[in-house]
Amino acid sequence: MSEVVTPEGNASADASILDPARNRRTRAGWAWFAGGDGLVLGTVPSEASFLNGLGMWVVGMAFVSGFAMTVAASQWWSTSIPRVLWVLPIWAVLYCLIERLVLKSFGTSKLWNLAIAVPRLLLSLAIALVVGLPMAQIIYSGSINDELSKTTTARVHQATNEITQVYGAKIAAAQKEIASVQSKEASLQRQVTNSRFLADCEAGLQSCSQTHKLGRGPYYRRDARRAAAAAAALKSARPQFEATIAADRRKIALWQTTETAQIANRVAAIKADRDFLARQAALERVEKANPAVKKYVVFFLAFLIAIDLVALIMKLTHLLSTGGAYERSAAALRATDLVEPHRLQERAEVLTRRITLEARAQEDADELRIRGEPGWSAVPRPEA
Repeated sequence: MSEVVTPEGNASADASILDPARNRRTRAGWAWFAGGDGLVLGTVPSEASFLNGLGMWVVGMAFVSGFAMTVAASQWWSTSIPRVLWVLPIWAVLYCLIERLVLKSFGTSKLWNLAIAVPRLLLSLAIALVVGLPMAQIIYSGSINDELSKTTTARVHQATNEITQVYGAKIAAAQKEIASVQSKEASLQRQVTNSRFLADCEAGLQSCSQTHKLGRGPYYRRDARRAAAAAAALKSARPQFEATIAADRRKIALWQTTETAQIANRVAAIKADRDFLARQAALERVEKANPAVKKYVVFFLAFLIAIDLVALIMKLTHLLSTGGAYERSAAALRATDLVEPHRLQERAEVLTRRITLEARAQEDADELRIRGEPGWSAVPRPEA
């Protein structure tokens, strides 16, 4: 009698086949940071040394990149490095996770590996720009400070002149109005004085009298009327003159105070304008004046990109030189993991098909029974 093999028996047989591979799981160690997995390393122990070395490099670069990011943060926020040291561990952990995700995503397809490498290259370029420019500012801090000092002096002079011109015009107009009012007042006062002098001459001094006769005649009355009219006009206009002069003097005092305050605030703001953008603009002016500086900055950024891509380049080189034993083993294990889901899917389809056929057979039997046709009892009924 032949032995019947059940699906459960097949599953247990397949599981027994996979057990040796499952039991060879090893500790990933440093290889974990390079995307390594203990189960896969158990099947290809020859890859362990390379992945451990690559993982050590990833951890080292994480701390180096974290320190560079800390320096960059101190430049962005214009503060000291100890105050932003919290950036180092955060960025180091984030860098390790990104690098592990990228290295773990490599497979056996060259096109897929290229698709992974391109975004990582763009990320490396972004990191170099974010980190490299602040570090370049530190390298050329002396030249940048000198350039900022020159720029600050020029901006202070320009701002002072602009503010002085605005308020100088207002103050000059007010002073001109004061001078005009004072001139009108002085003119009325002179009219009063001159008319009174002529009237007094007519009345009491023969030598200065126009008629050379003493008395209060027509000339005396004319000059007296003129003096009285000028005195009345002066008395009537004097309150308005005084109010205008007082108002203009208050305005002048206020404008002078405002001018001084605005100049002080503007100068303080200009001197404090030493943030990242101001220093970068100063560095660009230094590069324009000295092309060698620009060449060095470009070289420095290229160096940062190259050192950040060491792990990626080593991974790709290793894949091309060895054929990707680790990746092939990982792909095989992933394919093996799909066996059980495939078995369950096929079993579900068989059961679904069986239930469907039994239901249709039952429908046919019920239809024959209802019609009273012979042979309906011969249709098998499904077991409860």
